[in-house]
Amino acid sequence: MDELRQKIGSSKAGRRFIAQMRLYNDSDFRRLRGFMRSGYYDLALLQNPVERRLLDMKAARKLHGRLKVAEIESVKDYAIQLIMLGEKGLRLRLRLSVTESYPHLVTEYWLLPLMERCDDQ
Repeated sequence: MDELRQKIGSSKAGRRFIAQMRLYNDSDFRRLRGFMRSGYYDLALLQNPVERRLLDMKAARKLHGRLKVAEIESVKDYAIQLIMLGEKGLRLRLRLSVTESYPHLVTEYWLLPLMERCDDQ
């Protein structure tokens, strides 16, 4: 797991992902709200406001539980795509992209369930 974390953390998008997932997995939605307000690009928030994103994340947390990285599909400096494994056995695809300029605001975030189930946690 340290190797995965190191590979993910080597990219700008990966560092945003790690910070956001820590709050998500801890169910710290108050801090997650603040993270989204300050760490998401304005246009992304116009398309999907913080409160709606927060409701989606709360629903995902309730439905899937905590998430952990199962597989890295792509790690680039400004975008990552991962396969996540939920506590309740479902696999999900996560994509996160950030701006190239500092502070590397999140421009794209989506989490979609994959159809196969994985019971060998």
